[in-house]
Amino acid sequence: MIWSKLWMDLFGRTSFCGIDMGFWVAMSVVLLIVIMMNVVFWGMKPQKAHREEEP
Repeated sequence: MIWSKLWMDLFGRTSFCGIDMGFWVAMSVVLLIVIMMNVVFWGMKPQKAHREEEP
């Protein structure tokens, strides 16, 4: 499948702001990963510290 032809059929151009669509796809993937990491890490509850019992 030729992604640039599909993109051209849908939007009529293969670049945005003078930058190729591959860059924007990669940036979108990175942004999605960063958002997912933030959702996961901010959703975690802190664990209680394990203290050793003194005799």
